[in-house]
Amino acid sequence: YVFALIDRVVEAVSGELSVHSEVFSPFTQLMERLGYEQGLMALLEQPEKCKAILEQFARGAADLATRQAARGVDAVLISSAFAGGGFISRAMYEEFVLPYEAEVVAAIHRAGTVAYTHTCGAIGDRLELMAATGIDGIDTMDPPPLGDTDLADAKARVGDRLFLKGNIDSVNVLLRGTPEEVRRSALSRIQAAAAGGGYILSSACSVAPRVPPENLQVLYDVAATEGVY
Repeated sequence: YVFALIDRVVEAVSGELSVHSEVFSPFTQLMERLGYEQGLMALLEQPEKCKAILEQFARGAADLATRQAARGVDAVLISSAFAGGGFISRAMYEEFVLPYEAEVVAAIHRAGTVAYTHTCGAIGDRLELMAATGIDGIDTMDPPPLGDTDLADAKARVGDRLFLKGNIDSVNVLLRGTPEEVRRSALSRIQAAAAGGGYILSSACSVAPRVPPENLQVLYDVAATEGVY
């Protein structure tokens, strides 16, 4: 039953739409098991125990991702929402996130599937470290004030190795903006990152339920008219 939804979606839209599955990163699992306050303190007070737990979570996530890949998904998303600068430093990312996500990515690649990471918020100081996990792409590329990612800068630094997805402000543009403001934002993102390929026009993080449907339609329209190579 765990894979029933994947099977139904792949059967219904495979070849027409790109079908992605999701696993939680080892670091996210650690934070959610311990609670965020206790989990962050544990990184400082019991780092070796945390690493032993992360290793087990990495094995579990790799196993689940491999099984998802075997069902025919086109990509597996590693949800690593709390690995940004608002929670841990760049050095802590390198110690507690990178090696364990790299293990999950390697398993996904061995299964013949694309792997990419979702990390919210401030990731501008760790783009190269994220790339070092072996992923094929990064989502959500939150712009200020939600995060700190300058899309043109990210393109220059890691765009030759990774696809970049997102960077449309989910709150101040998609939720609160007009269709024309959404259009201008979308066009500026294409201008910043489309050269050479590898940019996916998308909201930064989640699309709120109250986002006007016409604002989402604008993203589709801009992609169809301006995003064609």
